[in-house]
Amino acid sequence: MNSFSPSDAALEGFRLTRERPGTVLAWGGVYFAGIMVMAIIMIVGIGPKFITFLKEQRLQSGDTEAFGSLLAQSWPAFLVVLAAAVFLLAVLTAGIYRLVLRPSEKGFSHLKLGRDELRLALVHLLLFAIGMAFLFAIDIIVAMGQRAGGGPVTLVLGVVGLVAAVLMIWVGVRLSLATPMAFAEQRFSLAAAWRMTRGRFWSLFGMIVLAVIFYVMIWILVSIIGYLFVTLAGGAEAIMNPASLSPARLLAFVANFILQLVLPILQVVMIYAPLAVAYQRIAPVQPERVAEAFGS
Repeated sequence: MNSFSPSDAALEGFRLTRERPGTVLAWGGVYFAGIMVMAIIMIVGIGPKFITFLKEQRLQSGDTEAFGSLLAQSWPAFLVVLAAAVFLLAVLTAGIYRLVLRPSEKGFSHLKLGRDELRLALVHLLLFAIGMAFLFAIDIIVAMGQRAGGGPVTLVLGVVGLVAAVLMIWVGVRLSLATPMAFAEQRFSLAAAWRMTRGRFWSLFGMIVLAVIFYVMIWILVSIIGYLFVTLAGGAEAIMNPASLSPARLLAFVANFILQLVLPILQVVMIYAPLAVAYQRIAPVQPERVAEAFGS
């Protein structure tokens, strides 16, 4: 059984960011372009209601219930946006996997549009569906417990809900290598990913926890730096009106914008790069030759 170091794998996101800052920044630009496309789809599909929703800053205030209601009224646009979001994630994760597993394969900052990305999008959709099924079941259990009004029934339902949550984490970790496997082996097989992670739950779980902790550390650091830039630019009110900024404050505004652009990409890099390294260490065949082994 091939082994790997969870701590070393969890640091892969740091390594990529340190060694390829230009690539990560380019990924941030692609992410921003994708978000703009999705925003246009929302504006066209939902219309004036979405613009009013944004003007009221209800999205920033966390009014998810109202936003969900708005999406429910225009479900075709929501499905298109969901598909676009999943494909955007697939493109970015494919770029990360390509950089780690097939570094000689080029593209625009290792990004491409092809079968690998489509395959990853399908895997992401399936994993998303599995996660939503677990969350839906847990939500039902919690609602039943609240209606029970206390007593033994509520206690039993609480235990069942806890077991369901633990089961969701266990299944998620066992399927965590499904996306790098789909990219490297050019095949779609959750069963193969499940078999590959047999006996490795704690190593993979520790790696994922470390990767999340590292990202939180980066998020805190970037948030502090961003706050300093906002302060230098004259505060949040000045940021909302960049035309009135002085050259120095405009520079701080641009720096803060770049930070906010890169932060979501750092999250993807910090979480998915370790998965690529874990697969690379565990795979019985060298990743760069796996596609040949499967005749793709």
